[in-house]
Amino acid sequence: MRGIWTLPEAPKSSVLRGLVVAVAVVQSVVLGLLARRGSWLSDDLDFLVQGSRGFAPAELLTPVNDHIAPGLRFVYAVFAKVAPLNHDFTVGWRTVMQAIAITLMGLLLVRLLGSNWWVLLGTLFYALTPLSMPSFMSLSSGVNNLSAHVFGLLLLHATIDWYDGRRRALVYGPLALLISLACWEKSGLILVTAIALALYLREQPIRVWLRRTWPFAAALAVPIVAFGTLYLARGNPSRGDLPSAGKLLELTGRGFEVPVSAVVGGPWTWAQTGQPLSLAGPPVAALVLGGLVAGLLLVVAFRHDRRALMLWASVAGYVLVTVVLVSYGRFTGFGSVFTVHYHYWSDLSIPLTLAVVLSASTVRIAVPAVGLACLLVGVVVSDVGFAGPWGRNPAKSYFATVTAELDRTGPNVNLWDTSMPQPMGTALMSDPRLSPVLRMAGKQFRVQAAGSEPLRVDDSGHIRPAPFAVWSRGEPPTRGNSFCNLLVHGAEPLIIRLTPTQNEIATAEWFIKAAYFSNRENQVSVELIDADGNVTALPAADWPAGVGSMYLGPSRRIGATEVRLRSSDPATNLCVENLEIGLPR
Repeated sequence: MRGIWTLPEAPKSSVLRGLVVAVAVVQSVVLGLLARRGSWLSDDLDFLVQGSRGFAPAELLTPVNDHIAPGLRFVYAVFAKVAPLNHDFTVGWRTVMQAIAITLMGLLLVRLLGSNWWVLLGTLFYALTPLSMPSFMSLSSGVNNLSAHVFGLLLLHATIDWYDGRRRALVYGPLALLISLACWEKSGLILVTAIALALYLREQPIRVWLRRTWPFAAALAVPIVAFGTLYLARGNPSRGDLPSAGKLLELTGRGFEVPVSAVVGGPWTWAQTGQPLSLAGPPVAALVLGGLVAGLLLVVAFRHDRRALMLWASVAGYVLVTVVLVSYGRFTGFGSVFTVHYHYWSDLSIPLTLAVVLSASTVRIAVPAVGLACLLVGVVVSDVGFAGPWGRNPAKSYFATVTAELDRTGPNVNLWDTSMPQPMGTALMSDPRLSPVLRMAGKQFRVQAAGSEPLRVDDSGHIRPAPFAVWSRGEPPTRGNSFCNLLVHGAEPLIIRLTPTQNEIATAEWFIKAAYFSNRENQVSVELIDADGNVTALPAADWPAGVGSMYLGPSRRIGATEVRLRSSDPATNLCVENLEIGLPR
């Protein structure tokens, strides 16, 4: 045929396996080098801090946002224990997991197709597709998705083993599924692909096939029931709500854009968010071209091997379930944009690869050179488009500067307990403060210690003096004590009204600077109260004896109008000379 180049004769099995491993090593190393250009995202730091608390079951079973993910917690605990705040160590872990996943996919194709050049082409498609590239870059997504890839592919190998008569599948298949679920419950969608693969392999009448299948199916039900029980007992599911039927139909259409653009190396372009997020923005050309290619593959499968349509059905099932889950859990908070967040689509590359390769391999001609070139161009454009914003993540230079500054200033440096700047610290973090991250990394410093004016870590990571911007001051009572106007005595609470200095009552995460004197150490708690009576407590601290200043905060966000000081010790005797509410600048 004109315009089509033919492939050499079928390679030896050993040569094919060697090529699969070579693709796995080269591609994973390239992605690792790209990942090193970036750094931590907010979820990573949150999870690292939690991981530093150890491997106790109570910690591993702490929900991640609205997920129950003991596997993810375990991996982060390893990172925090072995190499805290070492991004390169995590890149090495991701590189190894990526190489294992690609190798497993290549070997799966060998088992399905034998010694066939389509094995190599399918391995390349799986390795290069931008579907999984963003999840490799982001550590929190990588721990979810790389685990889903590796253990999901092991489940597919176990499926083939079972029908080949190898009873070991009853052990490692369910175990792989359980580990995958423990890292990310959505990875259970691999069962749809496993069912499709089992039907693809079926060579017996349906009744005979069902009798042969039920022991393996029963074994796979065990991890599902076990994890489901754990989820119901310890999970924290979203109280979400599905959008309207019309909106859900629109979101379903956007969901199908993901596999359609992926068959031509898409999405090609990404949504412009200003952050290294994996939100796709495929152009019309990618959707039209991808639709033509996908349609052609479906026609080929229908005409030459209709069993391959089972894998296309698994792709459709994956898309539909993902759209519903993401819409239910994320639509209210984030809108339709998260339906194209590639964190949720990474392991779609497994059924999509199988559908594409098993369909195309029925045609005994080589891939048209133009089509292969277009796929590679699309992949390069997509990867470069994502790698650009990813490499501009300032976290790498920020933490390098902070750690160097702490090494220079020594362990006695006194710091305000401020939050990290964006994008390291965001409103989505459970605790955006810098101090827990630095403690996790083993850095020595003091936080808001009494007696010396704290310094501040600025947005570039440098430690510098921090003027205290005062927003309100404590008012002395109308009838004061001749010895001390603001006296905390015994267990009786002291309420101090605040006078704004900026002609407004602002809402913020406040800090307090209080000058005081006392003849003894006191345990005094501090609370901020707003005009509606809402109360937020500041972190507890001991007030040393003598004359000095206390530095407290941050509070939760509140428009403070009063401060309440109180102690449970009847012997408390502490005089507050001056109390200011504000922010270190």
